[in-house]
Amino acid sequence: MKRIIIVLCFYLICSSVYASQNFELNFGGQNYKLLYSEKAPEHSGYINEYFKSGENRNSWSEVINVIHFPNAYSPLDYAQEFSRYLNSINCPNALVLDEEQNTALLDFIIIDGQKLPIILEFNVFKYEKQPECGTVAIQYVKKYSVYSTEQVKKIKKEFKKLRPRTLKELKKTEIPNIVKHNVDEIKLNDLQ
Repeated sequence: MKRIIIVLCFYLICSSVYASQNFELNFGGQNYKLLYSEKAPEHSGYINEYFKSGENRNSWSEVINVIHFPNAYSPLDYAQEFSRYLNSINCPNALVLDEEQNTALLDFIIIDGQKLPIILEFNVFKYEKQPECGTVAIQYVKKYSVYSTEQVKKIKKEFKKLRPRTLKELKKTEIPNIVKHNVDEIKLNDLQ
């Protein structure tokens, strides 16, 4: 009987821990679901990846990442360092620092490919102080596959509306708590 009670208590504790985690978030009126969480070896913090319904790591148009940088003590310094890196590889970017709030917004476009289709990724990061230690960032990425010059014109037109709307939305978005478990889409379905 004692064993059953211990197992039941363990199950209830684990269930409440997972129930309190952020498995879903809303951004710009769109729901995103956490499908991956893993410890990133390059910065020793966890990265959580949220996807729209029907999308995943292999097939996506938009993704939201929440990233913990435990050794980055200043969100402003970390954002400035990343901006300098982007400049060093000739990637234009825009950086807005809010010293009063100790937050930073950084956006840029990555172009991948020399022949069609070319992949364009619009990236926006918001950095802020992580309550426990270090810096936390939320990243929104929208991916475009470009197959023609006509499509480039259409994307430029869309981008003129998307960029200010996304910056405004990300600025007001609260960064969810990091899910500090290595999980993938299959394991995550078992936890919920």
